[in-house]
Amino acid sequence: MRSNRAAFAVVLAWLLVALVPSPVTASIGGEIDESDIRLRAVDATDGLARYRSNPDAGEYEWKRDLPCWSRFPEIDRTSNEVCWGGSAIQHDPPVCEDGAALQPIWRRLRSDVTWWKQVGWHCPEHLLPEMTEEDFRLLSIAPAPAHMQPTGGEVLVNKPTIVFTEGGVQTFRTDLLGYGIDVEATPLTFTWDFGDGARPLVTAELGRPYPDFDLARTYTTPTRTHITLTATWTGRYRVDIDPLHKWRDIDGTAFTTASTPDFEVVELRSRLVTP
Repeated sequence: MRSNRAAFAVVLAWLLVALVPSPVTASIGGEIDESDIRLRAVDATDGLARYRSNPDAGEYEWKRDLPCWSRFPEIDRTSNEVCWGGSAIQHDPPVCEDGAALQPIWRRLRSDVTWWKQVGWHCPEHLLPEMTEEDFRLLSIAPAPAHMQPTGGEVLVNKPTIVFTEGGVQTFRTDLLGYGIDVEATPLTFTWDFGDGARPLVTAELGRPYPDFDLARTYTTPTRTHITLTATWTGRYRVDIDPLHKWRDIDGTAFTTASTPDFEVVELRSRLVTP
């Protein structure tokens, strides 16, 4: 009977710990996922920095420490402290791009004994703003121009129409979430739509003017049309506050479009002339 009571007491103690609700004011949020790891890492690191600069200010204490479950039950014997990470699953530190993984950050009310996890394992790069595809597409990238030959408003049926463009790296200076950044946009591919209903020509080449015929299309029927060039751009960025001052690839692409003026595709027929 005495052993049954002891076992019940242990189970009850675990249930009480598991059922303790997280105070609304004592935690930034619940479990970590990739979509919000950057925000949590930045917020928690900022709180820890403010605490270290003036430990006696504010209602919270902050620290970096290992996940509590990695030290159970030693945590109770060595420090008599309690921590609540929201999960009994021990995750290994992530492999980071910019250096060693950073330990989780915890905080607790000065009037409380329980530490609450603000962010789990995170990487140095999580403390930097990330330029997304949406941010990249907001830049005013100058369109790659659409050039064609012959010029003058008419081209001939069954004769090649040459196209070419100009392209190179475009640089930008802007800010992201209040941080200064440098951005580079580089053309990746060029898609030429000749307006004839045929499959567009997709290439990484700029093309060249006459007498070269690197990029060309031969119209087979008379029509009135124009040629549209869509350029696909890749990008990379560099953040001022990055201690490594490294270029980082943008996960996504941007697009620009340019067109030639309308022109006529005409057919020349030979006729016999009596002298």
